[in-house]
Amino acid sequence: MTSAGPTLRGVEWGCGCGPDCFTLDEDGFTCRKVLDAPEVWRVELLMHDTFLPSVNAFVVLDGGEALVVDAGTPDELNDTRLMRALVRLEVDPERTTLFCTHAHVDHTGLARELSEASARVVIPEGVLSDMRRMAVPAWRDEMVARMSSEGVSEAEAVELADVIWDHAINFEAEKISFSTVAPGEELRCGRWSFEVVSAPGHTPGQCVLWEPSTRTAFLGDAVLFLCSTCIGFWGEGEDPIGEQLSTLGLLAKRGIEHAFMGHGLQEGSVAERCEKNAQHHERRSARALAAIKQTPGQTGFELVPALGWHAPFDHWGETPAMTRWFLVSESIAHLDHLVAAGAVRREKDGRDVNRYYPV
Repeated sequence: MTSAGPTLRGVEWGCGCGPDCFTLDEDGFTCRKVLDAPEVWRVELLMHDTFLPSVNAFVVLDGGEALVVDAGTPDELNDTRLMRALVRLEVDPERTTLFCTHAHVDHTGLARELSEASARVVIPEGVLSDMRRMAVPAWRDEMVARMSSEGVSEAEAVELADVIWDHAINFEAEKISFSTVAPGEELRCGRWSFEVVSAPGHTPGQCVLWEPSTRTAFLGDAVLFLCSTCIGFWGEGEDPIGEQLSTLGLLAKRGIEHAFMGHGLQEGSVAERCEKNAQHHERRSARALAAIKQTPGQTGFELVPALGWHAPFDHWGETPAMTRWFLVSESIAHLDHLVAAGAVRREKDGRDVNRYYPV
């Protein structure tokens, strides 16, 4: 794998930034080859509204065909960056497939542009299910109700639900042409065949792509090196943390050598990163359980600080809404995990708010 190298700033687009690398605009966003076989290029795109600086789209090239993995955020400058990269790589849109690993808008945002340029858009069946579930007003209302039931004020519950629901997208509602694949099926690019592998946790329907002969994987947000993947709640009775732990365990055993993720780059052993990430989630759940044992009967919202977040709880209202959403939603997911594991029980109080007790 070639070195990522520094990103240039303040230069005209199209300038070389090292071997097999060129800039995409005057801000220095780059397209860089990151693997020779299969030939893989990383397109760096701007990320919005979070602490993450950028989001990746990857382009696999072989035999005149192209496979684009994930489509970045829906931004006019990102559209220009991605299209410049594809033109410079001499990609033929009619021989191009876009695969979206999951339903979040930072991975699906430019699907329309690629589809209208004649690329074939393919998503896993589970991603379509997520779009149908999460990109409708009823899902936003369910999020408001769930956070209110955990002790979040109605005003804040609405604010947090809106900030994440505004990032939902449904290809059917947006009339973006697409087809679906199921886990176990394959996508081809020239001589390369990539297996679609289910990887729930970050979202229920997330899938990754796996090429066994070179031990190459496109992981979406299943595991990251920049940070721990955010695992938000889905619905009461579901266990996204448990799903994520299972996904991390399976990925750790797969023997991945070349990993391409939605944000950042591979920085060591994927197996070790999966194990450390699993331990990270287990520590958070253990902190929540310890807090419940120490003070039984707390609400979910009261338990948020106990999970060990590095967050300005003394200035909670000044924290960006997206950050507060991450903290609250993943805390609720950990409580759901403890309930599913039989470690705690959840009871409604007289105000219909959930309170937690050790078993």
